[in-house]
Amino acid sequence: MKNKVFESDNFPLCAYLLSKSCLLLMVKKDNPKRAVFVFEDTPDRERLTNDFFSSRGSVEPNSYFAAQRNLKQLIYRQ
Repeated sequence: MKNKVFESDNFPLCAYLLSKSCLLLMVKKDNPKRAVFVFEDTPDRERLTNDFFSSRGSVEPNSYFAAQRNLKQLIYRQ
């Protein structure tokens, strides 16, 4: 059985999910102007996404900054 995945190009959401320890599986860069982040889809990921969009989510600021930095490195590395 194939694992379910969640894909998004919403950078702030993906940084939030990464900072909350969601498993990032890969980054799709098929389009040079758009990176798509692929996460393992779990009920926890769905809850975190709902929290993010309803402004109920919170994260330690340094963790969020580190997640942003890590995602940018994945986008821009050759």
